[in-house]
Amino acid sequence: MSLLQHALNDTLPHTPSRLEALAALIDPDWIAQALAVTGKASIRRRKLPAEHAVWLVIGLALFRHLPLWQVVQQLALSLDQQTLPAPSASVQARQRLGDEPMAQLFRMLTQAWNRVPTHDALRVLAVDGIVWCAPDTPENQQQLGRCATQHGALPWAQIRAVCLMDTLSHELLDAQMGGMDRGELTLAAGLQGQDHSITLFDRAYFSAAFLLQWQEQGVSRHWLMRAKDKLRYESVMQLAAGDTLIRMPVSPQARKQHSALPRYWQARLIEVEIAGRKRRYLTSVLDHQAYPAMQLAQLYAERWEIELGFREIKQSLQHAEPVLRSKQPDLVRQELWGVLIAYTLLRRWMREMAAQAKVEPRRISFHTASYAIVNVLCFASLSSAGTLPAQLSRLLEQSSLFVLPPRRPDRHCPRVVKNRAHKYPTKNASQR
Repeated sequence: MSLLQHALNDTLPHTPSRLEALAALIDPDWIAQALAVTGKASIRRRKLPAEHAVWLVIGLALFRHLPLWQVVQQLALSLDQQTLPAPSASVQARQRLGDEPMAQLFRMLTQAWNRVPTHDALRVLAVDGIVWCAPDTPENQQQLGRCATQHGALPWAQIRAVCLMDTLSHELLDAQMGGMDRGELTLAAGLQGQDHSITLFDRAYFSAAFLLQWQEQGVSRHWLMRAKDKLRYESVMQLAAGDTLIRMPVSPQARKQHSALPRYWQARLIEVEIAGRKRRYLTSVLDHQAYPAMQLAQLYAERWEIELGFREIKQSLQHAEPVLRSKQPDLVRQELWGVLIAYTLLRRWMREMAAQAKVEPRRISFHTASYAIVNVLCFASLSSAGTLPAQLSRLLEQSSLFVLPPRRPDRHCPRVVKNRAHKYPTKNASQR
């Protein structure tokens, strides 16, 4: 048996009762595997070994309102019920861990818990980007960067993530993150799509190289997006009224970067009238009989589900905190992977609650259900070891209490920006 295995066998049996209960959420073997693959497993005994540091990072997302030392206390992250480590030990444990094991664990969870379609219909997915602000430290500024407007650079360093989400359940299927020098399209190229699916994009993802690669990565991987107003195309075949097979030229710049691209590529252009306005859509779904134009046009409204998922992460899970905790770029990435893992854990249990209540997963209120699940974790230490699965089972029996009423089909919420009144003058660049 290897030295690594001896160390893991020596460490894991001493995990306190709280972490034994948390094993109901994530199999400890997965954490051990993620640490071993990335070479971050603890070889010698520490008060905060690597597998505890993983739960610390996840706890920072689940208990966003608590400081780091109190999260350690809340999760009872110590061996042999020793005195809890000093806050500096927690910081050092996070630094030793890095961000690679968290990224590896996230992908292991999303692959293991991926919902397999049980029917022949295409699974509806969505891709979009989201930006978080990080503390304004020199390291974050240099490695992460920040956005700029006509008035100058924004006051915080920022990090961008592009996510793939199931619109029916709001479950994350993949994610890529990077500094602000990497665009959404670049990050999205690293996402792993799903077979027998249709992915909804906004117009920022219109790229022959990207979309052709997306649909050729697997079996029946389709896409749907709004068409640009100044789209260049030629009609190839009229499929139905307002439904045309078209071909579009590939720019010389794109062919220079990707020599395998053809001179032209084909797609289906749909032109329909919705709520008195003319809308145009592009899609790789060419079967106009199985997927009529109006059906696809109405399907595009599902893209808003990923925006609602991002709101759940930022507003409910993160308590609308505008800035992350971490002051170093690798810890910023680590913290974000912890946030995505925590969201995945909660959404997985909400899928079970939805099955219990016999409703769609997105009918389960994320705000109230996540609050209830986190409260179970908060007070688990008051019970005997290993009672968390029973408490979560009782929570499943109460699933009907968390069901939202059906959405109103005629509800209309236009996007607006509300002016924020404040008594302080705006600081310009010369005053910083």
